[in-house]
Amino acid sequence: MRKILDSVSNMNAAEIALLYEHIRLMEKMKSVSRGKRKPVSMEKIHEMTASSRICWSDAVAKERRDRV
Repeated sequence: MRKILDSVSNMNAAEIALLYEHIRLMEKMKSVSRGKRKPVSMEKIHEMTASSRICWSDAVAKERRDRV
C-alpha cells in the first residue's frame, strides 16, 4: 500500500488526472456489471434463432473445435 501512495505522490497533475479518469471508468464498469439483466423470453429466443440461416449448434461446435 505504501508503494502505491509513494507512486501517486510522485505523479504530476496530468498523471493524477489520468489515474482518476481510469478509476472512474473502473467504477462505472463495476456498476454496470452489477446491474441485473432482464431475462429474455423463450418466444424472443425462438424468434431470433428462427431468422438465422446457420445451424447454431454446428457454429458452436466449430467455434469450440477452433479453441481446442
